[in-house]
Amino acid sequence: MGRSMIAHTPGTWRFQDNDWKTNPYSVTVRVPGTVRVPGVHSVAVANCPSRAKIPQAQARANALLIASAPDMLKLLWAIKSHLYSGASLHAGAQLFDDDMPILSAIDHVLDQATKERTA
Repeated sequence: MGRSMIAHTPGTWRFQDNDWKTNPYSVTVRVPGTVRVPGVHSVAVANCPSRAKIPQAQARANALLIASAPDMLKLLWAIKSHLYSGASLHAGAQLFDDDMPILSAIDHVLDQATKERTA
């Protein structure tokens, strides 16, 4: 990544199908190396509350998408790295004009996902 930024919470983000009326779906992560609080096993990254004005199935889909965000970010970095590496340009292959919108879209998403945000 190479630039100074605030990184997302490390660890595997997990979708939680809770049996709670207020937050039926959440995304949690066990943060390695943190002090454990009795009864607390993970940190909430996102809650999808039932009071939201969206259907419950959509709230569930949102939580699943959020839970996969770190893996998708890692995949985009790998795709970008591969496209720009010499390995992908072997045997006379080259990046074509048709590839540029895809690379631009990848760059845009990576920039949005990794830029520092100020409150």
